Amino acid sequence: MADKVLPLPRRRRVDVLRLAPSGRSLLVGLALVLVAVGLYGLARETSMFAVDAIRVGGASGPVTAIVQHELRRYEGRSLVGLDASRIEQRVDALPAVRSATVDRSFPHTLTIRVVPELPVAVVRRGSDSFLVSARGRVIAPVGRGTYRALPRIWLPSTTDIELGSFLGGEDGGLAARSLATFVGSGFPGRVTFVRALDGQITLGLRGGLEIHLGAPVDLRVKIAIAHAIVPTLARPSAGGPTYLDIAVPERPVAGRNPQPGG
Repeated sequence: MADKVLPLPRRRRVDVLRLAPSGRSLLVGLALVLVAVGLYGLARETSMFAVDAIRVGGASGPVTAIVQHELRRYEGRSLVGLDASRIEQRVDALPAVRSATVDRSFPHTLTIRVVPELPVAVVRRGSDSFLVSARGRVIAPVGRGTYRALPRIWLPSTTDIELGSFLGGEDGGLAARSLATFVGSGFPGRVTFVRALDGQITLGLRGGLEIHLGAPVDLRVKIAIAHAIVPTLARPSAGGPTYLDIAVPERPVAGRNPQPGG
């Protein structure tokens, strides 16, 4: 049988013109884009989606009122044109707010989810009192004698304190941040004051007992140890120890009238 030469298959030519959209399709697409742009501009500039309600979640009544008051400037503005990140930054800057998340609830509601600052102490500076958070942030001025359930942090009368700022230096900021560990710990006995001196933390309990925590490390371990020991001690007024030193968790020491720095 004689050999037969087979022709190579030819590549099919693609008709580019057939794949290209027709002029009518281009016009329809352009018209749709123009309509979308027009509707967006209309939504931004008219009252179609104007804010008429500001809903705040996650916060107490007073904090909710503060946030709503701050955001009243956005009432009547279009939800479409609002810059959510800028609003979040504005709310985050409020002293009582730790963080905020903004959402648009169409057609007319601006929704803000707030994580409030957690108050842990009252800072006393001379005759002035301020509520301070677990991060050491100054939340608000408060009346003397209010928030009695919170421990006091005593600062020199010359200390600079500004609302919304964080306490500087070891005395105030370190003391407040150390208290954050106690939140939800079920610690027995009310903490009446906290002192940070030379990087060493001391707590004062109702009844006169002082707890020396030492440096602010392993605080959860130290709190657990104090949690177990404190209920077993007599009050100082009944002859019990005036201090409990757990700066070294492995060697807790209780006694009366400790020497300075002891």
